[in-house]
Amino acid sequence: MSHRARIGELLSRMVPLSGHDVEEILEEQSSNRRKFGEIALSWGLCRPEHVWDAWCQQASQEGETLDLERIGVDARAAALLPAELAREINAIPVRVAGDVALVAAAESLNETQIQQLGAALKRRVKLVRADRHQLLAMIESYYPPIAQAG
Repeated sequence: MSHRARIGELLSRMVPLSGHDVEEILEEQSSNRRKFGEIALSWGLCRPEHVWDAWCQQASQEGETLDLERIGVDARAAALLPAELAREINAIPVRVAGDVALVAAAESLNETQIQQLGAALKRRVKLVRADRHQLLAMIESYYPPIAQAG
């Protein structure tokens, strides 16, 4: 079974976190249940893009399935993708930062679909696997059918 990198490990590769910093953060985390990245951010040890990048790397690790109900979908990210394309390829942008979009899909996408996403989002696409039922519910939620004028 492969080891899933922790946010702290991933952050340490991007910013100079000492072993002492990590210990202090873990101690703080055990007493108040805040997320590692949140604490590192609040202590000024990293910037938001570092936490996002680490989270992105963690979320896109092979075999991981993102819990869309727990982490949610950023409405601004979803708004960047036309509803027709989201429905056609069963994918939804979850987060965007800089030139990267984290996109959830239930099945593997082919190269053409990934290129379509990249062109529509005007960003590089990082794919993560999502539960099919959660994904379809999010697509329905963020891209509601257009009411027929009567």
